Amino acid sequence: MKLRLLTGTFVVLISVISSAVAAIDDDEVKIDRHKYIEKLDKMNFLPSLLPVILDNSDVIELSDKQIETLLEWRKVNREDVIATMNEIARKRIEIKEAALSPDISSARLIQMQNEVFRLQRIVLEYKLSCRDLVISTFNKNNWEGFYLVLAENGMGVTLPEQYVTSR
Repeated sequence: MKLRLLTGTFVVLISVISSAVAAIDDDEVKIDRHKYIEKLDKMNFLPSLLPVILDNSDVIELSDKQIETLLEWRKVNREDVIATMNEIARKRIEIKEAALSPDISSARLIQMQNEVFRLQRIVLEYKLSCRDLVISTFNKNNWEGFYLVLAENGMGVTLPEQYVTSR
């Protein structure tokens, strides 16, 4: 009886996980890239600011040269970042499936989780690289516009005191 219940539960869980995998594939096709990146971005600690910056380049008052510099970084790195984020999503699903299998050891689950951590570190390094580029590209005026955009988009950012007191 317990085996039948366990098997039934396992089948239901596999069905749910399979539909989640299918939903990820469907999302890739159905939703625009920004929403897809936002969905993947929930797996990371640093926000993806480049889309926000480029979408609001007029408010931030970026020069054509600054925009070109940021677009070049995106052109070089975007596909690798997205591929790594997709791999993280796949690995997380694998871990959930493996955790339900009595044949998978705790040590193996730890190895699998460590692989996710390694991939998250890669994404973090890309994001820090982008952050460094933004820091070296922006001037004081750009930062003021950027902080306003972040505050307007509800990204939990308030203007730094140095900008509030200088107005």
